[in-house]
Amino acid sequence: MKKNVSSLWHSKSSLVTQQYSSNSDVLDVSDMDEHLGVSDSARQLASSNLPNPQSQSLSSTETQIVQAIERHRQKKFDQTMVEMQSVQNEITQLNELPDLQNVWLIETNFEREATQLVSEQSQLIRSLASNAQKKVRELNRFKEQNNLQREPEYPSSSSQFLRYCLLIFLIVVEALFNAEFFSEGLSTGLLGGFTYAASLAAINVLLSFFLGKSVIRLINHRTISQKVAGLIALFFTITFMLTMASAIAHIRDQLVMESLEPAKMALIELKNNPLEFADLFSWLLFAVSVSFAFGALMDGLFIDDLYPGYGALARKSEAALNDYFEELDEVRQELEEYKLSALLDLEKSIEKAKSSISNYRSYIDRKKTIKLKYEQILSDSDRALVLLIQHFRAENEMHRTDGLRPLYYDHLPSLKKLEIPWVEQDEQQLILHTRLMQTLTSQSEDIRNKLHQTFQKYLDQLVFVPIDELDPLQQRYN
Repeated sequence: MKKNVSSLWHSKSSLVTQQYSSNSDVLDVSDMDEHLGVSDSARQLASSNLPNPQSQSLSSTETQIVQAIERHRQKKFDQTMVEMQSVQNEITQLNELPDLQNVWLIETNFEREATQLVSEQSQLIRSLASNAQKKVRELNRFKEQNNLQREPEYPSSSSQFLRYCLLIFLIVVEALFNAEFFSEGLSTGLLGGFTYAASLAAINVLLSFFLGKSVIRLINHRTISQKVAGLIALFFTITFMLTMASAIAHIRDQLVMESLEPAKMALIELKNNPLEFADLFSWLLFAVSVSFAFGALMDGLFIDDLYPGYGALARKSEAALNDYFEELDEVRQELEEYKLSALLDLEKSIEKAKSSISNYRSYIDRKKTIKLKYEQILSDSDRALVLLIQHFRAENEMHRTDGLRPLYYDHLPSLKKLEIPWVEQDEQQLILHTRLMQTLTSQSEDIRNKLHQTFQKYLDQLVFVPIDELDPLQQRYN
């Protein structure tokens, strides 16, 4: 029987040693037996029939076994607590709950920013809207009074610039063309001819242009008196064009004849023989002057809408509308930026919360792994205690001469409990955060809709005049 117990001890100790020989967390029973002298101590005590059969307390060797295992357990407990605290510190750095709670503040923050922006810009926009409405009403009233069903037709700003450039071009070309004719009678030659021709061309072209731009268009007015004024202006302009061209041709004749007073003599000839010129070149000069004057007249006439005053009113209305819509669009873009920023914050918060919850879960899993590892250490130490105590007692019984067995051998000593605090609170927090995340995810679309609604609400507050009233086709603002 004793041989069987000894054989069992050696098989178990060998098994434990082989199984955990590479794991420093596990007690090596054979090493402890050798270090503490368990077998030798059991035999020495047995030779004196000790421990006393009536003893109720552990022998010194058994006490040493318990203390050695207790120290091992305490050391592993301290190491485990350090690992646990390291993981807990990482958990503490996670702030996903405040982030989740702040998600519901995104709409509030957006509304606060929108309120401030609208309050700052509303007075200016209201003023621009009022002015635009006034100009549009003036334009509509003008159309009704003049029975105009069509939209105004006038060149754009860039086209107007090109027409003024054309006016300058006409002056320069006429001056260059006439310079050769005038140079024949001037001592200063071609340069003097160009200067002389440019001065006369400027008078000829500019006056024809402004008469066409301002007065002749009265022919298109619906009232008789205005039409008559326009016809008179047309007659005057044609007379001026012919008179000016004739005067230029006569001046050229006098210069060719080297008259001492070419301008005075040209005036006399203009009065007496307006269309009698010296040669073919003067007739050509006359034709060129009339052609360029007519071109300037048409340029002035079509630089604006043909109906008098229609183009000017339309441009004022358009400028007022543009000022209003540009300011409105600028504020809308700022509101849009606030909204996009809020939507981006919402997405970032959701993604950050998801990532934090995933990290939280992984940290809890790490805690579980650490605890399981520690529990395995406790289980192994309990097994080692049983093996060493049973081995000591078996060796002691085997070598006793009195054949007796101490009463306390019926009971194994117990080890001090070293419980690792569990993560129930962390798991509760994880459950809370997960539920909050699920709620947020389900309500995120509502938050997005509220942001869009808030954006539209404040945009509507800025539109003091209905867009379709100011711009029926909504070509300027959409």
